Amino acid sequence: MPRARATRDEDARDGDGLLAKPLSASQALRRAAFPVAVAALGAFSFGYHCGVVNPALEALASDIGIARDVAAKGAVVSSMLMGAAFGSFAAGASADKFGRKKSLALAGVALALGSAACAAATTLRTMLAGRAIVGVGVGLVSILVPMYVSELSPPEHRGVLGSGPQLSIGFGILVAMFLGLPLQGVDVDPAWWRTMFWLATVPAVALATLANGIPESPSWLRSKGHFQEADAVESKQFGAVAPKRADDMGSTKVATWQETLQGRSNRRAVITGPMLFFIQQFAGINAIIYFSTAIFQSAGIESGVLASVAVCVVNIVGSVIATGLLDKTGRKPLLMYSFLGMAVSCVGLAIAGAFPAMVMAPALSLFSVLSYVFIFGMGAGPVPGLLSSEIFAPAVRGKGMSLCFLAHWIFNFCIGQGFLPAVEYFGASVVYMFFAAFSMFGFFFTQAYVVETKGKSLEQIAVELHT
Repeated sequence: MPRARATRDEDARDGDGLLAKPLSASQALRRAAFPVAVAALGAFSFGYHCGVVNPALEALASDIGIARDVAAKGAVVSSMLMGAAFGSFAAGASADKFGRKKSLALAGVALALGSAACAAATTLRTMLAGRAIVGVGVGLVSILVPMYVSELSPPEHRGVLGSGPQLSIGFGILVAMFLGLPLQGVDVDPAWWRTMFWLATVPAVALATLANGIPESPSWLRSKGHFQEADAVESKQFGAVAPKRADDMGSTKVATWQETLQGRSNRRAVITGPMLFFIQQFAGINAIIYFSTAIFQSAGIESGVLASVAVCVVNIVGSVIATGLLDKTGRKPLLMYSFLGMAVSCVGLAIAGAFPAMVMAPALSLFSVLSYVFIFGMGAGPVPGLLSSEIFAPAVRGKGMSLCFLAHWIFNFCIGQGFLPAVEYFGASVVYMFFAAFSMFGFFFTQAYVVETKGKSLEQIAVELHT
């Protein structure tokens, strides 16, 4: 028996002498914990910078002299979004050329520099420059984090690990909202908003430093012809060298933009990814995140910021539940019924907005926002980003995801700039019904066009999309 066991162990070794025995689920998750946690620092910064302006805007505006300039306040919010659009467009090329880990480190540098510039700003111009630099970093991590996590995860755990970025984004928003509480009430430190931006440099510096110590993506290594190094990474992470995918074997070519956009084999992925982000944004999520304090105050809720903290907690709870369901229930059902639930919640908001004198209006408004964010966290939040990292073949993954997140940030900018003017012109109820209509469109689009990726290898997904 001892000899037979030794023979099996010898047969289980690959050419480099690495054991090819697969790890258990718990062992594989533990191996992935550190690199995923490092990447998640980028997602945390993403969420933090999306949420930090919400509670800090009035104090910030008063301090730099734009308290009565509504357009300037909107620019403080949207300048990050334009920087993020640029960063997301550049992320694919950076990831393809320099690798995932070096690009993550670069994103950390941009986030740290932009945060410091915002914290030290004394003029609108400096603040806008800092927010734009932060946006570049946010745009980079919006693609690099889900891409890296997906490529480093075994298929059976890709849902659990792939939902981590969305959970980190929600946690980042929550921390930003919580840190904004000292800016509410009577005894306010007017300079506290600067501390909030200085604190944002901590996870950014940690990302820039620690990214150099995590393994490189096996997919990227193979795209550069480093097959043995890719096998070594997978052996260390999973305890076994993953079977070589057809699109990984022998090809080191990264697709051009023309090949990405015009290739018949990519057509369904190129439509699915950007369309999901289009629907996600025009279903209203970032209108809720950016302006939840104002929404609650207009509904008669005294502590708008505290209610916004509750929104973030609910979002995280939804994301945690989704983490356990993505590899069981699947991506498609969670996405479909998330859009459906969001539509119902938006109708509730429309009713509360149409009848503000109604006794139940404040409670209905609060319940509708909380249910909307919870249901979003269950599906429409994590699934589009996860799917965008799964549906593109390795040769086009960087550029494909850049296209998806470029759409995300452009549509995000449209909502950030257009929400308050639309409410002022059309009324809140009409805007919420618009969000409800887009949510229903999302339900039907997902049902008809989105493929299920649960438990499938990236090769299986590519074959299903390309047939």
